Amino acid sequence: MNKATIKVLIAMLLWGSLGVFVKNISLESVEISFFRGIIGSIFLGIVLLIKMRSKKKSDEDIYLETSKNEYKKKDKKSIIVLIISGMAIGFNWVFLFNSYNYITVANATIVYYLAPVIVIFVSPIFLKEKLTSKKVVAVICAMCGLILIVKTNTSNVNIDLTSGIINAFMAACLYASVIILNKFIKNVDDYKKTFIQIFMASMVLLPWVIYRDKIVFNSIKSIILILVLGIAHTGIAYCLYFSAMKDLKAQSIAILGYIDPVSSVVFSIFLLREPFSIYQLIGGVIILLSAIISEKKPKPKIIESEEKNL
Repeated sequence: MNKATIKVLIAMLLWGSLGVFVKNISLESVEISFFRGIIGSIFLGIVLLIKMRSKKKSDEDIYLETSKNEYKKKDKKSIIVLIISGMAIGFNWVFLFNSYNYITVANATIVYYLAPVIVIFVSPIFLKEKLTSKKVVAVICAMCGLILIVKTNTSNVNIDLTSGIINAFMAACLYASVIILNKFIKNVDDYKKTFIQIFMASMVLLPWVIYRDKIVFNSIKSIILILVLGIAHTGIAYCLYFSAMKDLKAQSIAILGYIDPVSSVVFSIFLLREPFSIYQLIGGVIILLSAIISEKKPKPKIIESEEKNL
């Protein structure tokens, strides 16, 4: 296992354990999302400054000269899209964290991973992509998996399944919108893009947090967990992920990406002791498989013909 794979693996395990930390913080989902964005953007901002200072002057001058001309034409649109996508991320966190109040972290995460399937469904409209039969099957399978989770009876009478599913589904829709919006962002470094998005995620929630005026830390434990959430689960996780991307193939990153929901389910069952039935397991597997199928790209015909000749 190479260093890049280990980096992505750690990032995915951090994101997979997100629900365990959020469930133990004595704040509302809006406040948790706000602090995650602020702390995470501060961390990433420091990383960006260090990276910028470590660059040679010659490289920096070349970058500035080329970016000045390109910025006026293309990057202005990218910045606008970045701001909108950052706002979507902020609300995405709120809905996802709020879903943890009604349903298990495992179920919320599984419903949340409908996002790639939602992208498939709307891509013909926004991205002008063709809706193939394989993608249609993936969408149908995902819906069947969701029905299995929704219809499953739970032993905990305090769990409001409908509210939880709605919140997780809204989070999935917002995450899908971020995926689509990122397709329109050009000429922006991954670290800068993430910094702007996370900063905007916190800024869009700031008026809401001020209006609610409910920031009350009941324990030192919550303060520590908030710091871990912002630094480890946001700042460090994104840095590890993006620093590894250049050394891994897209297919490898996509496969490793499913460690996130799988580990989230495992943490939910074994650390939070949350109920999880066989039907929910089947529904979750169907949803994850449908997402994997939807992301799998067909093998180029040229390569196939070359393999036949060998």
